[in-house]
Amino acid sequence: METGKNRYLGKRWFAGQVARAGESGIVAPSYINDGETPIKGGYFVAMSDKPQCCRNITSATDKILGVAMVVGVHHEFKAGKNLSPMTLPHGSEIVVQMAKDSELSLGDPVTVVVTGEDAGTASHNGDIKTNFYVTDVNGGLAKIMRNEVTPSVATGE
Repeated sequence: METGKNRYLGKRWFAGQVARAGESGIVAPSYINDGETPIKGGYFVAMSDKPQCCRNITSATDKILGVAMVVGVHHEFKAGKNLSPMTLPHGSEIVVQMAKDSELSLGDPVTVVVTGEDAGTASHNGDIKTNFYVTDVNGGLAKIMRNEVTPSVATGE
């Protein structure tokens, strides 16, 4: 379901755009892309094995740092260049790229694809579960927010 009805921005969304800064401020530390391929804005970013470095998602066991945030004119971050993976604090939203076959819609939980052309994108059937959910959809882009509710396990009492 496509919504994207922001009165001021209309449908001018782009992957990596901060959609709403939350109450605790944006958490976007600087990391270096130490992978061999560029990291695209709006894609999930994995922790590297080197300190203060990150890389593209490649495996279901990757540790996610956040989403490559676009600040200024750079929508792609080449190997050896700085980028800021936004960690989505309370109340914040960011626009992410959805996988080509994604069926994400409002309220759906977000998973991350780890292989092929769509590696690092959001999907309804990705390989890495996240604590994020969809707050809006616009074409192949989704706004996501951190889920503040942790599912509880019934104790039977």
